[in-house]
Amino acid sequence: MTYNTIVAAVGNLEENTHVIDRACEMARLCDATLLLVAGYDPVSPRDKARVADTAQVADVRVAETQLTEDEAYAVVEKARDIAVERGVGLAQGVVVEGTAASAVTLVTLEAEADLVVVGSKGVDSLLGRIFGAVSVQVLRKSKCDVLVVVP
Repeated sequence: MTYNTIVAAVGNLEENTHVIDRACEMARLCDATLLLVAGYDPVSPRDKARVADTAQVADVRVAETQLTEDEAYAVVEKARDIAVERGVGLAQGVVVEGTAASAVTLVTLEAEADLVVVGSKGVDSLLGRIFGAVSVQVLRKSKCDVLVVVP
């Protein structure tokens, strides 16, 4: 099977180098566009602490999205540099406000991607489980394949 547009979740490159490796390999083999996606939490750590102190309830987004906006931009830029070094013809970083799963899902639908690559370790493990459950209906509508990469 050949792919035209591949979306890869790149929330934590240090823990999930296998995700970028596989996404780059697939993009090179198919001469596909590679979209490297990271989600970020728009709520500052100080505001999260204030909300947690006031409400005495943890913000669910803290567990799902660990990157700030600046960190997300840095991650996708580093991932794009890696992709270019590995011979990917067209690699683009995409940063989206929200959880990793919602960011990848949104980019997948908007770009009409053929393949989504996620990891099975760390934060991307959550993303892999979410794609296995919550986002599967959305991804079916987009008619793309999902590749969960194991280290």
